[in-house]
Amino acid sequence: MAGEQNIAVGKLGKPHGISGAFRIYMQRELKSAQKFPKHFLVMEKGTLLPWFVTKIEWIGFNEGFVWFEEITNPEKAKQYSGRELFLTEKDVNTFFKKDSGSYSELIGYKAIEETEGEIGIIEEIIENPGQILLSIKNETKEVLIPLVDEFIQEINKKRKEIVLNLPQGLLDL
Repeated sequence: MAGEQNIAVGKLGKPHGISGAFRIYMQRELKSAQKFPKHFLVMEKGTLLPWFVTKIEWIGFNEGFVWFEEITNPEKAKQYSGRELFLTEKDVNTFFKKDSGSYSELIGYKAIEETEGEIGIIEEIIENPGQILLSIKNETKEVLIPLVDEFIQEINKKRKEIVLNLPQGLLDL
C-alpha cells in the first residue's frame, strides 16, 4: 500500500540445517506463537520483497527457526544471513503485542543501579541477535549492560529513569 510504513521486527541469523532454514530473532513479542505472519519483507537490491514462510519453530519467546519458500538450501541461506525482517504497520499490529517494540524509547533515560546509584545516561540500544545491550555513558566511561528482565526493577517513563539490579561486578567490567 502506498504510504504504509514498514517496520523492522527481527533479524535472520545463521542458516540452520540442510533445508535452508534460518535462526530467527524477533525484536518484538508475538501475541501468539501459533499465529505468525505468512510472509516477511526482506531487502534485496534496494527493494523490500516478500518472502513467504513455510514453517516456524519457536525455541524461546523471541527466537526460533524459520523456513521460506524462496530459500531451499544452506548455500543460498548464507547469502541472506544477518538481514533484517520487516512487516507493514498493519501486520505488526495484527501479530505483535501493542506494548512490545523497539527499546529505543529508553535512549536518554537515566540508568540507576539499586545499590550503586546512578550509572549514567543510556546513549544507545545495541540490538545483537539474541542479546540487547544498553550503552550507558557517564563522565568517565561507557558501560554495556545486557537488557534482560531479571535486571530491570522499574522503568519510570515520567522521570525517564530505569532502575536496575545488576549482578555484583558487572559494572567493573
